[in-house]
Amino acid sequence: MVDIRSFELIALQDGAPVLRSRVIVGRPDSPTPELVSSMFAVEFNPAWTPTPSMVRNEGAHHIPPGPQNPLGRILFELDNDQLVYLHDTNEKQLFNRPQRALSHGCVRVEKARQLAAWVLGVSVDAIDRMVAEGRTYSVPLPERIQVSLAYDTRLPDKAGQVLLETDQMPRTTPVTIDQTRQGYGG
Repeated sequence: MVDIRSFELIALQDGAPVLRSRVIVGRPDSPTPELVSSMFAVEFNPAWTPTPSMVRNEGAHHIPPGPQNPLGRILFELDNDQLVYLHDTNEKQLFNRPQRALSHGCVRVEKARQLAAWVLGVSVDAIDRMVAEGRTYSVPLPERIQVSLAYDTRLPDKAGQVLLETDQMPRTTPVTIDQTRQGYGG
């Protein structure tokens, strides 16, 4: 679950939080949309292709895999028609900002390596080896994981108790990840 108001992803397993991560979400002029989707694969060392509006309005251009790539080293592939994904980033210092509505609509995940390990059911060391291959390739998830991008104020705390979040930004969107299989908990 990623709450846009609190800029946080909370991965849930059997209803309990197993991973928490700061995130960067869409700017007010390009908000992360609300949607329900499913994650079906993790792509390593992705290339970045801007949307047509980014090319037209910002002069953005294709960026190959590597250290300057805005997607970072890991892209979580979602089944949706809005070109919205969860992904790593090359600008990790942005996670230190208190207000993190900075993207074009995708959700940048600070703990992308840990999330990839959890969804694939492998260790973070295994993820590091997959990234180190340097080539672009996708690994299908053992099973699809539901992802809901939604705007919520009720989130579980570290003990799994529901709490009310404060409103840090105008309404945009969050992401919910819930899965009932055994997964990475470290």
